[in-house]
Amino acid sequence: MKLVNLIDFLINPKKLEVLYREEGLNTDSEALLIYMENSLDIESEIKFFEIEETDDDLVFEKGDIQYVQLFPVDHAIDLIESDLELKNRGYSNLEIAERLLEYRIKDA
Repeated sequence: MKLVNLIDFLINPKKLEVLYREEGLNTDSEALLIYMENSLDIESEIKFFEIEETDDDLVFEKGDIQYVQLFPVDHAIDLIESDLELKNRGYSNLEIAERLLEYRIKDA
């Protein structure tokens, strides 16, 4: 899954719950983290990890693949809904994804 595809889940809690089940994620984890394979790039594949597995490292390696942390899921949702005010403003999923990525690279 790419970041642009993840936006639908981040703006819809019911879809996000389904995604958690499909990915087999432990929702009792202290935090669920969004990582991007190899680099912070709009074309990078997304992978989720529980904070207990990654120790909240910004760069994490598993199975010869390097992952770079984008945000914890809850933080990404807060950015979309509050901080960056992107939800229900007429932005496309691509525009929201690009803004999240830009925020992570430049501001976070």
